[in-house]
Amino acid sequence: MALTALFLGSPSPAPAAVVARWLASGHRIAAFWTAAGHEDHWRHDRRLGRVAPQWSLGRRLRSAGVPRIEVPRLASWPDAVRLAREAGADVLISAYFEHRVPPEMLALFPGRAFNFHPSLLPRYRGPTPVQAMILDQAADAAGITLHLLAPAIDAGAIVAQTEVTFPQPRYSVSLAHAAADLVDAIPSFLAGRIAARPQDESRASYVRVQPARDFVLSEDLTAATIAWRCRAMPYFRAPAIRALPGRDAIGFVRELGPPTGAPPRAGWLSADFDAADRRVRVRLRFGGWRRLDRWRHFWMLRRTPVLNGPCR
Repeated sequence: MALTALFLGSPSPAPAAVVARWLASGHRIAAFWTAAGHEDHWRHDRRLGRVAPQWSLGRRLRSAGVPRIEVPRLASWPDAVRLAREAGADVLISAYFEHRVPPEMLALFPGRAFNFHPSLLPRYRGPTPVQAMILDQAADAAGITLHLLAPAIDAGAIVAQTEVTFPQPRYSVSLAHAAADLVDAIPSFLAGRIAARPQDESRASYVRVQPARDFVLSEDLTAATIAWRCRAMPYFRAPAIRALPGRDAIGFVRELGPPTGAPPRAGWLSADFDAADRRVRVRLRFGGWRRLDRWRHFWMLRRTPVLNGPCR
């Protein structure tokens, strides 16, 4: 049976893949609500559409005739419940939405409001799960969870979840494909073919990370931790080198030997400094690196289909 969804989300690979799977499976979207004040995200999506159109969320919504509506914070928006009701949707689906959905709006969709969350819940609830996993080196919590929305953030019963290897160069694609593969669990759950399971609160965690403040390399970290951060952190933000103000690392080169006590030394492309247990060399960010990295990501998406396998 075809379903109609009210979608809440933002433009990035996982929501794009979820929307693509939902539409390809014969379902409909009444409207796509996105948080106001993030035009830079949609500008990025338009640039992506020129290189890898299959991954552009805005382009897919337009081609399907789905209205994209910028909305204020839902909890303080007096029209939220009325407009959600008028959408005439069977289900509410959230994918990387910026705001908490208030209980009054959830009441319109009892047992029919779902969220895609980029961690294996109940670990790493909240808005920055992957960033928190990076700080904790918790690769075993990487993945995607489809769960029922609840008044408490990311605390609803789990419908389905899938592990995703992290870190890896294609993490955003692997996560997006995993999210898309969970879309079919929504009609299966509604038809009673699968059951949701409550989250284990004894394993729950909530960490809010500010990469600009927390993504750093410092002399009190081990060489292994520095190597991990150099691999994983540039996925969001290149870590700052505390001993070299204004310099950021984009890769780990090698261990140079025991700590020498010598001051840190920066060259054109690399820097050496003492870690807690070894002296290390890291690769430095250079001018234009972020732009180059963005286009490298775009070209990777260009060569990759948005859906990994046939729709069922």
